[in-house]
Amino acid sequence: MTQKHSYRLQLATAGALSIAMLGGFLAPASAEAALVTGSVGISIDNAALAAVTGGWRIDSFFDASYNQIAITADTVGGIASAIDMTLAINTNLTTVSYAAVNRTLQATTMEVGNTASGQIGLSGGMRMSVPGTSSGSLTPYDFRLQKIGGVWNLVTYDQFFSGTTFLQLTNASETVNAGGELTLSGDLIFGSGSNKYPSPFGLTWGSFLGISATDTVVGSLSMNLPAAVPVPTAVWLFGSGLIGLVGATRRKNLAV
Repeated sequence: MTQKHSYRLQLATAGALSIAMLGGFLAPASAEAALVTGSVGISIDNAALAAVTGGWRIDSFFDASYNQIAITADTVGGIASAIDMTLAINTNLTTVSYAAVNRTLQATTMEVGNTASGQIGLSGGMRMSVPGTSSGSLTPYDFRLQKIGGVWNLVTYDQFFSGTTFLQLTNASETVNAGGELTLSGDLIFGSGSNKYPSPFGLTWGSFLGISATDTVVGSLSMNLPAAVPVPTAVWLFGSGLIGLVGATRRKNLAV
């Protein structure tokens, strides 16, 4: 009798261990601080932009493949109209410098649960010009999204302006969804940020472009969440096998 009782105890322990393993394998991990991921979509209203800047408009957009290239008036590529752009959110935790071409890959350090600190690095660049003139070009690129004074700023590391605010978000909406992911959207204006946070040269976008109306909406921004990653079939088969093993152990235990 003592032997049978001991045998049942061993089987029960094995069954409990299997259940614990299954729970640890399939259950979601406990909520921990996570960095912002995904991509950011930016749409520019070039007519509105030109109306408040004396004719400046976005003439090209360059995606992440141009991160290590010095974008100039002669750089070929990108989207000619540059109306709709997608900027990938960087995964590097520290800012990377490409000194040879005066470029940087801004780090992403902002946690989804705390948007008051840190930043969201974005890959991609734009080129601005005034069509039909010899005004040259401006190249806002190496972006980061950052809250400054409670307001979302789209900061650029332009080769001329260095690091300074390019555009700001207004009518911003930010939430954290059930999956623990930050969602963000809003309208883009030059705002007060265009005349603040000057570059080392003492210049701001507002002073250089002669912006006539800082509150005019010139575009929109929305954060696109990363695509859901499906759980491989093998994981579910493995989980089902563990459940079957636990069931078989319990049946054998009752038969003893």
